[in-house]
Amino acid sequence: MTPEETAAATGMPIAAMGRSYYAADAVGQALGEAGFSGMARYIGARGGVLGDVASDVVVSGFALFHPAMIEAGWNETKGQGSPADAAAAFAAGIGNWAADTFGHLDGLGGFAAAARMVIDATEPMSQALYAGWRAMPVPDDPAAAAGLAIQVLRELRFGFHVHGLSAAGLTPVEAIIAQANPQHAQFFGWSEPFPDPEPLKSKHRRAEEITSDRMAEAYEAIDADQRALVAATIRAVAEITTG
Repeated sequence: MTPEETAAATGMPIAAMGRSYYAADAVGQALGEAGFSGMARYIGARGGVLGDVASDVVVSGFALFHPAMIEAGWNETKGQGSPADAAAAFAAGIGNWAADTFGHLDGLGGFAAAARMVIDATEPMSQALYAGWRAMPVPDDPAAAAGLAIQVLRELRFGFHVHGLSAAGLTPVEAIIAQANPQHAQFFGWSEPFPDPEPLKSKHRRAEEITSDRMAEAYEAIDADQRALVAATIRAVAEITTG
């Protein structure tokens, strides 16, 4: 399998399956037991790898959300405990989710090892969330290691996508409106009036092309058989978690 084919096969499934584990009972339980609730279960859980930083740093990392929404969630997180503890609880929850959801799949150890080769070979460049998740300890359990690998690859792709959006000249709210309806933009904390999406769609397609090109470069770190295993595993997990 070529790097380009791997990037095309894994991009959307990785982006979509995040919704499955962020909402998973296993993740919610792990965060709840660590003392985190409300917006901390997303903003603190995901952004906690950044450490006890100013909210502006987290706003920059999340990129597409309205700054006030991220600031509120970050302050809520720090009112409940250490952001690093939120991230650690989230990572543990992902491991439990992975074991419960797709731990029966064959080849998870090989997938996790191949994904780690990609991750180790791809240095962060203005990708703080990816850098933070890349540094998280890898679990010994193959399913948990695979779950963490999916999260790190997701942040890697997101970082490249933000680069692409910026290169294409899109603002955060324009990037959302170009591919989704106004309700989705409101979910990210933005409010009307929204820009006309039609003139923005070509820019968004260019951003997606940049994202795919960068991910293809990352997948050059592994061989064709490993790329095929990565793609097949992500496809199998996506079929289980997103239908």
